[in-house]
Amino acid sequence: MKKEIRLNTIVWILLIVLICISTVFSENGFESAFLVITGLSVVKFISVMYQFVEVKHAHIVWKLLSILFVLVYFIGILILY
Repeated sequence: MKKEIRLNTIVWILLIVLICISTVFSENGFESAFLVITGLSVVKFISVMYQFVEVKHAHIVWKLLSILFVLVYFIGILILY
């Protein structure tokens, strides 16, 4: 139980750091900020999905579908950009 709480805390702090990094990139107006923010959002989605939604304990099909969803999202954003 303590191990799970520690891991949840680490992931939560990682999410806060990624949000702060996204904010810094969006406020400074870098040319490639859009790609960096999209990549960080993919990392945030995957970390929430595996840690808090507990896809890590799900069947392999759900893991593959979730990764496929993330890849389609990221490729779709790249195509639209």
